[in-house]
Amino acid sequence: MARGAKGALRTLPSTLVLTLDAGVQGGIPLVLTKLMALLKSYYDNPRQIIPSLDLANGSERQQRSERREACLLLLMALLKYTDLASLRVGIPTPDGFLSLTVDYIGKQTGMAPKRVERALADLKAAGLVTLAQPRKRLSDGSWKGLAAVKAVSRHLFALFGLGGMLKRERDKASKRQAKKARKQESASQARLTLALKALTGKLSSKPNRTPPGDLEHRRRRDVKALELKQAHPHWTRDRLIEEAERMLLTPDPCHG
Repeated sequence: MARGAKGALRTLPSTLVLTLDAGVQGGIPLVLTKLMALLKSYYDNPRQIIPSLDLANGSERQQRSERREACLLLLMALLKYTDLASLRVGIPTPDGFLSLTVDYIGKQTGMAPKRVERALADLKAAGLVTLAQPRKRLSDGSWKGLAAVKAVSRHLFALFGLGGMLKRERDKASKRQAKKARKQESASQARLTLALKALTGKLSSKPNRTPPGDLEHRRRRDVKALELKQAHPHWTRDRLIEEAERMLLTPDPCHG
C-alpha cells in the first residue's frame, strides 16, 4: 500500500480504491472525476484497458502491479490539476498559465521522486501525457529552465467513452475563461480611465468644448503623465503635467 502525507493519494490493498484530496479551488469537474473512477479498472486488466501503457516498458509481459499502481496514482494527480479548456496541468492565472512542477505533483501521490519519474516516463511513452521544458532568458544572457508543461491527451477520455462529455465540458470551460478575461480587461480599462481623470482633474461634470486637435494632445499628455506618476509617485500634479508637455514637445532622438 502506498503511504503518504495527509491529503496525498492512497491505495487500499484489496480493491485498489484510489482516493484524492478534493482541496482544489472550485472542486474537480465531473468529467475528470468520472475518468478517475474508471481508471481503476486498469489495475486488474491493463492490456485490455490501456494497452499502450501496459506495453510502455517495452516488454510483452504484463506491467508489474507496483508499476501499475504508480502510473495510476500519478495520472490521477495530474487529472486533479488539469485545466479543461486546454487539458494542461496547472492553474490559469491573470498573468498566464502556471504550470506545476513534477516535484509538486509527485508530492500529491506520496511516492518517492524516482518512482514518480519512472511513472511519468511510462505515461509519456504510452501517449497519455505530453511534456515540454520551456526556457526563459535571464538578464545576464543565461537561460533558466521553467516548470515542465504537462498536458493530458484527449484520447485518454475517449478510451473510457468520455470523448463527447469532454468536448462539451471543454467548450463550457473555454467560454467561462473568455468571459472572465473580458471582465478583467474591462476592470483594467476602468481603473486606467479613473486614474487619468484623477490625475488631470477631469472629474468635473462641465461639458468639454476643447477642439478635437487639443483633445488628442491632452490625451497623449495625460497618458504620459500617468506613466510619470508611476515612476515618480511623489511628484505634484503640476510637475507631472509640465514634464509630460516637455516630453511631447521634445523630438525623440531615435526618430530624429
